[in-house]
Amino acid sequence: MTVTPRRQVLTDSVYAVVRQRLVDHDLEPGSKLNINALAQQLDVSPTPVREALARLEADGLVVKRSLAGYTAAPLLSSKDFDELFEMRMLLEPAAAARAAERIGERDLVALTEHLADMRAAQEQGSRETLRSFVHHDALFHDRIAHCGDNTLMRDTLLRFHAHTHLYRLYFRDGIAEETCGEHERILDALRERDAEMAAVAMRTHIRRARTRLLDALTDDVTVGTAEADT
Repeated sequence: MTVTPRRQVLTDSVYAVVRQRLVDHDLEPGSKLNINALAQQLDVSPTPVREALARLEADGLVVKRSLAGYTAAPLLSSKDFDELFEMRMLLEPAAAARAAERIGERDLVALTEHLADMRAAQEQGSRETLRSFVHHDALFHDRIAHCGDNTLMRDTLLRFHAHTHLYRLYFRDGIAEETCGEHERILDALRERDAEMAAVAMRTHIRRARTRLLDALTDDVTVGTAEADT
């Protein structure tokens, strides 16, 4: 069946909106996704919603079960969380090294702009600016993967980042500032076209990001337990 350009654009738009709602937890992890209800909310027919959900299933952000339809993917188990960061630790330093050897001036300008937008969002600290911060964080990492000129690696990392960003609501104070500092060091290595230093800076960033997120998750569980006991 041929997909018209207009329908493809509509599907892309629905995909972007639903993906954002999943990452923002407007659609709660594990919740059932009703195609007709989503179509009505987005003022589209069910077809682009169905196609968008199929793409989100490939991303791992929704799950389809026989006779049960689609549900939002649950948060990762502890084992899955560890495996996610293990794979990021393997791939992202390699992506950064490849980028350092291939990066152009336009890419450096784009990365600099993403980092500036992250710093601006960090200073404001509202829910909307958190969304902007995480958006530009994702674009920063994706631009590096793009520079590496390995499509499979880039597509894999996009999926990993989508899962990581499901935890954005657990970001605590200080994460944004630390992240920006680590991105600056990665960017410095890319400006120098230093593949080894780019890999080291990215490896440090991923390791620290995992620790920060685990600490935030632990704090949230501790607070929740304390509130339940009162």
